[in-house]
Amino acid sequence: MARTISVISVLLTLAWLMAPQATLSQMPDHADQGHSHAGEAVSCTTLASPPWTGLPAVDREQFDALRDAVAGLETPEAARAAGFNPALGDIPGMGVHYVNSARSRDGVQENSPDHLLFVEIDGRERLVGAAYAFVDVPETKVPIPFESELAKWHDHPEFADDGQTLHMLHTWFVPSSNGPFAGLNFWLPYLTAGIAPPSSCWMADEADADRIRTVSFALVPPRAGFGQPTPPATEPSAERVKILATLDFAARALDHDAWVEAADSFLADLSESERMRVALTLRALTQAQMSSAERGGGGN
Repeated sequence: MARTISVISVLLTLAWLMAPQATLSQMPDHADQGHSHAGEAVSCTTLASPPWTGLPAVDREQFDALRDAVAGLETPEAARAAGFNPALGDIPGMGVHYVNSARSRDGVQENSPDHLLFVEIDGRERLVGAAYAFVDVPETKVPIPFESELAKWHDHPEFADDGQTLHMLHTWFVPSSNGPFAGLNFWLPYLTAGIAPPSSCWMADEADADRIRTVSFALVPPRAGFGQPTPPATEPSAERVKILATLDFAARALDHDAWVEAADSFLADLSESERMRVALTLRALTQAQMSSAERGGGGN
């Protein structure tokens, strides 16, 4: 029962964070402390996209084996037929988790991920990654199925009983803002919006990275809050359409200065409720990528 209540509370919190609320105007203007956990900058030449040539050879082979293992599960229909069912909705930077509950109870099997990650790109749901997940004590001894130091468990104590936590590791089959194991892939909202992501090399500068993350989540449309209908779709203003087109063009041209100018124009064009929604969502989701040790060692 405790776990059920915890899961419900998380669902309600995420739903609230996704929707603009009148109370957001009372919140701080930035996600501040959350960004340090949004992911480490990685090599933009060897760890920005598959085949992840910056990984040890054994890890590249493991990625190939993992991709082979999920071949045929590239659509939501195929995933459901194989026992994976959607949970939590479309989370910015992650997509929709399709969870195989049976696999989640059998520990970590190298080529049997517990979650499949789907994101809408070009109007259809695409398989963009997978995740390993299991419940154990916070100081788990379960080995990570990859050798790279980039591969680290993050955990979610809210999804487990007292004294335990849900450990998780994401693996990406598509280019990623922070490498193959990033907790949040900030390229996903760009792709869903049909806008080219900026250069991975720009993630090395923290000011650029902060701007990239904020623009990414600002591209996510508002979600329904608990007990509230989904906000009606609204057509962007002509000015915003122009700004986003400039943002897309600058990213494709690898024009850093033009991209920064367009990004700043886009962020300045956001309403107060949009800015607050982005700040709160960034804070919540980046902090969710922490391990129990990073939170201070507590399992709950």
